[in-house]
Amino acid sequence: MKPLHVAFTMDCERIAAESPPGGPETWELSERAIRGYAELLLSHGYRPTLFLTPECAQQHPALLTRLAAEGAELALHVHPQSLGDHRFQRYLGEYDAAQQTEIIDLAARMVQEAIGRRPESFRPGNCSANDQTFGLLYGLGFRQGSVSDPGRRSPQYAAIWEGAAPDPHYVSIADKLAAGDLPFLEVPVTTDPTQHHASGFPYELRIESGTFRAWHEPIIARTLARMERERPQLPTLCIFTHNVFPYDAPTDPRRETVLDMIEYLGNLTAYQIIPVTIEEAHAHYRAHLAEHAGS
Repeated sequence: MKPLHVAFTMDCERIAAESPPGGPETWELSERAIRGYAELLLSHGYRPTLFLTPECAQQHPALLTRLAAEGAELALHVHPQSLGDHRFQRYLGEYDAAQQTEIIDLAARMVQEAIGRRPESFRPGNCSANDQTFGLLYGLGFRQGSVSDPGRRSPQYAAIWEGAAPDPHYVSIADKLAAGDLPFLEVPVTTDPTQHHASGFPYELRIESGTFRAWHEPIIARTLARMERERPQLPTLCIFTHNVFPYDAPTDPRRETVLDMIEYLGNLTAYQIIPVTIEEAHAHYRAHLAEHAGS
């Protein structure tokens, strides 16, 4: 069987009243979303990656510590506009390297204080980044992330990802779209970059975008077909959502979408499904490189 790595992720935002880019209505809803999503996935053998804004980490330390002990990865998520005292007013990719370093280091230290560990995986809000971002992330101690959204063309968010490498890869220190030699593993969000919303976003494996059959299944089918042609080093599906839905509610449509996706993946008899966090994806990538080093 062919290996297929699957990473379920969640962007865990600050509440909407304190976050100009948006977020859950209450911290109670945030807790329900994170707990419901993570426990659902863990019960089916999938270990989610939770990309945490610092304020979210500060609100839910006990829950997050427990989920980490059960296999979830705690990673960093940064919207500059919602960080701390709101001194930063622009999207991450609009800042130069020194300012991005200040913002990300501040957020990482806040998360470390909340959960006792500095995260090593990173995702920016709105996938906002520029050609300096990967290099400074590596300099700050991050070793992997899910930064890119192949096909996205959203200059309003400083998020231009047309032509970005669509599969997990080591990055270029000078060109955010290209693979390179810097050993930071980028795990792009899975997209269909040939189709776009009016916002400039490509069709993505974003759980809340629609029902599984109508929305996600066609994207997965096209992605698997592309992988068959291109043979990437680490075939991967990277799925995401946000902490704004009551994933603990049995009738929540997003929960039903996750269950439909898990059932579908389980029926892909040609594939060996390998659940991974973003950090675990890097471990598999390193193993692949070591295995093929002499070939």
